[in-house]
Amino acid sequence: MGDHRVGSTFHRVVEELARRGDRGDDPFDLESAFYLEAVWAVVGRALGLEQIVQFCDQLQEVHAAMVAQPEIAVVLQSSRIVKVVHTKNPGIVSTIVVLTLLAAACARVDKDTQREFTVRMLTARTVSGRWERAAERGLGRIAAELGADVARVRFDDPADLSARLAEVGRSGPDLVFCVGAGFEPVLYAEAVGFPGTAFVLMPGRATAANVAGIEFLPEEAGYLAGAAAGVLAADRRLGLLRGGGQPWLESLEEGFVAGYRSRQSRITVTVAEGADGVWKLKAAGVPLALYACDSADPAVLAATRNAGLMLVVTDPEVLDLDPESVIAAVNVDVSEAMLRVAREVRDGPFVGRVFAFDLGSGVVDVVINPSLEPDELAAASTAIDEARAEVTAGLVEFDELGL
Repeated sequence: MGDHRVGSTFHRVVEELARRGDRGDDPFDLESAFYLEAVWAVVGRALGLEQIVQFCDQLQEVHAAMVAQPEIAVVLQSSRIVKVVHTKNPGIVSTIVVLTLLAAACARVDKDTQREFTVRMLTARTVSGRWERAAERGLGRIAAELGADVARVRFDDPADLSARLAEVGRSGPDLVFCVGAGFEPVLYAEAVGFPGTAFVLMPGRATAANVAGIEFLPEEAGYLAGAAAGVLAADRRLGLLRGGGQPWLESLEEGFVAGYRSRQSRITVTVAEGADGVWKLKAAGVPLALYACDSADPAVLAATRNAGLMLVVTDPEVLDLDPESVIAAVNVDVSEAMLRVAREVRDGPFVGRVFAFDLGSGVVDVVINPSLEPDELAAASTAIDEARAEVTAGLVEFDELGL
């Protein structure tokens, strides 16, 4: 700091001239001792805008001192005075000081005006708890791994959807995830008014210049789960237990039946719904079923336990809720899909399209119940590995069930 107050490096050097100079005003004795190390090894910190305001107040004093002693010049490095030497042109010195200050100010302003990557998630009242929780995990990963400013907006009345989309768009985010059903009819109309924002429907197949969809392709993962079920059940009777959910479950069922049939030929498939459907499957002698739903019903899970029905489920969380009945789960890593899309939007260029995630992407896969008996766990793991190799080799085709 200066002799009497906090001051700039420039002004501090001027104050010290009289103290370290020659009493006979010999100009060659003005040079500062500086640090006991190489001059160019010292790199100063960039000046802040508040510091620059203080420097401007003292710049006139620095210039006056230079005029009074025209031999003074300044050697500058990284916005700091590192050496004082002699010269015959004080005007050049003043110009150097001013230009250095301006460069530091511009660099600081440019740094401070870099806008944070912003992501918003708009969810509908109709979205299932499973998808909502998965999307919230995705939003959290985007904040943690991409350093994004994230927030969630929820609407309860479908009539408010257009207004809420417009409201979110006017806030100027880089990316908006629209999670749940009902967005597509109004998404295109609202998105066109905010070309600088990417709107992503999940799950869905929406596409436009700044609109994309996230689609999960579970047929192949369903095939793996069906192969494991066919080995463990060793029965030609198979059940499909349906609950509420999105259309993606239909393709999952197709893959599951194909996988089961690859291990058990000439199977019969019985379709049922809800808790009452569990007993229908039990009466038909079905030992195992795919419980295809977006959100598991506790009443259905209780019925399967009472009936002794084995399940393959579409939500890995059910593995923890009912480990005695569930042998495997088809896992859709929603958070990973969201993170990949967000990274593309941030890094650019963003192209509106359908982001499709299949077994090869690693976003969709199968999780085996680790609490199975060792021989069952080994048999299921082997069946999944073999089925994965078949899918990778292109040996599997999926037909519509027609059920």
